[in-house]
Amino acid sequence: AQVTGPAAKPDVRFNAKLTGAETSQTRQAGLGPLSLNALGSFTTAGGIVLDQATLSGEKISGKASGTINANGASDFALDLVSTGPSLPLSFGSAESPIKLELQALSVKAAGQGTQPKLDISAVLPSIATNFTKSEGITLGLHSDAFDLKSRTGPISGTVTVETIGLDNPTIAPLVAGKITAKVAGSLAADAITIDSGSVQGEALDSAFNGRVSLTDGAIDLNLKVDALSAALPAAARGVLAERTQLSAAMKRDAHGGVTISSVKLASGALTADGQASLADNRLSADIKGALADISPLSKDAKGAIAFALNAQGPSLAPDLSLTVNSDRLSVAAREITGLKLTATGKADAANPAANVQLTGNVAGQALQGSAVLATTDGKSAINGLLLSLGKNRISGDLALDEAFVPAGTIALDLPDIGPLAALALEKAEGDVRGTIAFTKTANGPNVTVKATTVAISRGDLSARNVAIDALVANYLAAPVISGKVRADSVTSGGTVVSGINVDLKRDGDWTGFSGGATVKDIPAKAAGRVRVANGTTTIELTSGQATVQGLKAAIAQASTVSIANGTTSLDRLVLNLGGGTATVTGKVGQALDINAALAKVPASLANSFSRGLDAAGSISGTVKVTGAPANPSVAFKIDAGGVQTAQTRSAGLGGMNISSSGTFAGKKLTFDA
Repeated sequence: AQVTGPAAKPDVRFNAKLTGAETSQTRQAGLGPLSLNALGSFTTAGGIVLDQATLSGEKISGKASGTINANGASDFALDLVSTGPSLPLSFGSAESPIKLELQALSVKAAGQGTQPKLDISAVLPSIATNFTKSEGITLGLHSDAFDLKSRTGPISGTVTVETIGLDNPTIAPLVAGKITAKVAGSLAADAITIDSGSVQGEALDSAFNGRVSLTDGAIDLNLKVDALSAALPAAARGVLAERTQLSAAMKRDAHGGVTISSVKLASGALTADGQASLADNRLSADIKGALADISPLSKDAKGAIAFALNAQGPSLAPDLSLTVNSDRLSVAAREITGLKLTATGKADAANPAANVQLTGNVAGQALQGSAVLATTDGKSAINGLLLSLGKNRISGDLALDEAFVPAGTIALDLPDIGPLAALALEKAEGDVRGTIAFTKTANGPNVTVKATTVAISRGDLSARNVAIDALVANYLAAPVISGKVRADSVTSGGTVVSGINVDLKRDGDWTGFSGGATVKDIPAKAAGRVRVANGTTTIELTSGQATVQGLKAAIAQASTVSIANGTTSLDRLVLNLGGGTATVTGKVGQALDINAALAKVPASLANSFSRGLDAAGSISGTVKVTGAPANPSVAFKIDAGGVQTAQTRSAGLGGMNISSSGTFAGKKLTFDA
């Protein structure tokens, strides 16, 4: 360095070089040794002037230039870039780590004194925590006059994220796709003020403003959200329109008390408003709403309902009150009038209590329902469970353990389920009688279902003379069924299944099955076992056969079928077809991927479907089916040996050998050979 001029106002010229530099911060960031070269000057009047400054290392490089002058004009720029695809950085603790990848960082300051115009931008390929991982992040911050000393002033910013990976199934659909967040406000010594903010994405359009105190933690926030209803939880979508709007005002005081007021929800026919607060461990909530048109819940229903929810008391054991009422509903040509449901109770996990009452009139028949949940000496029970409508009656008593698993019996005496179905916004006719018995064993809870019906129908599905006597063991964790199912007939559309006779038995954690039925005049039998575990249904077929117009098809060897996430997988399903075999492997779901290998399948099988064909010979080859189920594509390659028909014999032709390949797609058959 070279110093000239008076001591009070020195003029300093410097040319600094530093190699192999490390600090605790650079070590934590994993930057490795750094080298710095800086050429410039310093004066009291002119501040620091960097003619040139460079930073270099194994993982990062940068450059800076310009003037930094607290007493005059500043014009400074800093740019940092990773030397590789990105620079991995780690922050936080071992329990709550924050890992990010930095690709580029730019800082620019220009203006007078200690309040220059400030621009900061960054490109971050990813940011990851224990709960989420975001990718493709770009960040931009701007201030027209930011006080660098006190770190206060106006500020605005934009953050864009290409993808947000989140394990929370409720929130994840709302932030799917590209998300852009914008904010404009100011930083003060004691508060952050948000004049306007927004978060926008494929499913979400939100706006907010407010103030956050930095001294006592108080928050004052106003929020408006417009969300795609398809991104909301499935349980709520049935009553929602295409989009849902929500607005609310939230306040948090210095003592931690939270108040949410002016809550308004609107989506199609659904509206609701209310408020809630939590302070000093006491909860207060009051919500009222209406569904002006219930037809989204059922095409056979029309009318409106109103509802109200109130909660008051200690946060861990508030008193609850719920009412649902409707003056008039029409369901499946049945009138429901004066419907009123009231439920009161205490949401105390140790001593829950509730009283539910239901009254009304369905198609001229009086409706009465009641149930009382009471807890005595730590034991809970539902006493006097009753639903009565005309001659229909559901009744019983249930004891509940600490996990609310029931023990007891529910009796069903429903000679005419039509009015009850209307109450559930369904259209159905018929009768059901029987019992549902809940028991507990050392291996888990069981439920025994004994039910009969002379006739029952819903839409184009109907059944006659059905009897079910089944035990479902360990139904909460790993259900296994044993028992019998009998039915004279089950009809779905134009398909009639008759003579249903199926026996079920327990086989470890599997349900064994054997029996048969006649499907559209086709007798069929099958035996095997089935298991449901971890979201996958696995079926092991040990035997099976069906006879179609005299043609017998049978399972030649044990095979496995699994169903998961809407996709059925076939693992070498081998069918014996008149002495030949067809081996099928693949998947059936939203897309088809099926491979079938044919080995010496008799051509005579076609005789059952084409009178007078009198075909002979055998067929071998492969068939591959792909594409959507509604519009599949088929590729085939077959070899037929000794092929004859009545027509070829009449022409004096002997057995022929035929090889062919081609495709069938878009309703068009194409031969390659």
